Order: sequence, then C-alpha cells, then structure tokens
Amino acid sequence: MTSRRGAKKPVAKHKSHSVAKPEDPRVAKTRARINAAFVELVGRRAYFRIRVSDITRKARVGRATFYAHFESKDALLKEQFIAVVLPRVIELPDQPCLVDCTALFAHILASRDIYSSLAAGPGRVVTDGIVQDALESRIAALVAARAARGIGMAPTAAFVPRFVAGTILALIAWSLEQRPAPTPAALQTAYASLIGRALRAG
Repeated sequence: MTSRRGAKKPVAKHKSHSVAKPEDPRVAKTRARINAAFVELVGRRAYFRIRVSDITRKARVGRATFYAHFESKDALLKEQFIAVVLPRVIELPDQPCLVDCTALFAHILASRDIYSSLAAGPGRVVTDGIVQDALESRIAALVAARAARGIGMAPTAAFVPRFVAGTILALIAWSLEQRPAPTPAALQTAYASLIGRALRAG
C-alpha cells in the first residue's frame, strides 16, 4: 500500500496459528493398517496373549513404526475405545441417568468376540481399567456441564463418574455372560433404572 505522500507503509505479516496441518496420507494409512490388524487379532485371541510383534507382523510394519504411532498395545486399545465406542454414549441432557448407552450396548453385543477377548484372563484388569477411565472422563465432562448450567444432582460427590462408569462396565460384563444375550434396550432400561434412582436430584 502507498500513502498519499507516496511513502510506503509497512505491511504487517501475520502467522496463522489456528490452521491445523492436514494429516500425511501415509501416516493415516499406516495407522489404519495397525488398527485393522489389532482389531482382527483381538477378534481371534485373548487380548493379554497379543504382543506388539503380533500386531506389527499382521500390519506389515516394523516395531519402530508401531512405536512412532503408539506408546504401547494398551495405548492403541485406549485410542480405539475413545474413537469407536465413546461416541455411542449419548448425552441425555434432561434425564437423571445422564446418558443413553443403547448404541454402546448394541455395538458390544454385535462384537462379542472382541469384548470377550478383552475380558479374558489376567488382561481383564488392564482392559477394565482402560474402559473405566475412558467412561469416567466422558461422564465427568457431562456432570461438569450440568453443574455449569446450574443443574444439580444427588449425590454431588466426586465419585459420581466412577459410579456411573462402573455400572456401565458391570452391565457390559454381565451381558457378555448371558445366553441368550439381553437386548440393548433392556440393558439401557436396567442402566437408567439403577443410575436414575441414584442420581436423581433431591
């Protein structure tokens, strides 16, 4: 730009800090191969028996490549759960039970082999912890959002997210043991009854 006197004004240069770089297609493809290999393996054998070397061999990648994307096998499971499972826990803004888990229960019952694998043997302690932590974080965020809107609930103690997540986890474990399996709607009804009574505002 030029001023009326002919002097040039300095042009301010701005750097954008908000535009995210698109993910490298090669990175996305590698992660997709690792995830697909992991899911296939979990559908065939107990989670605690799966090693990183099994995943890398199935995905046709090196160990260094795996660890460039995931800290561990458990980190891979956590990412899978957060991406695939948590979106199926749907908020119910006006209900005391907080969430609708029907889609979550349906997904788990349709993938019984995978979730039975996660619950098998000594690995259950680890996998239950990963699922519990992820669910707790989701519920804690919803409880905080309600508090910000001035919606109270009883009890108000910090153990509410753990209590809700533990109830969901217990229903999942129970449903996988049943023959025939309960319907997702029946599981949601049981969940809503248990949690709704406990968390209904007093």
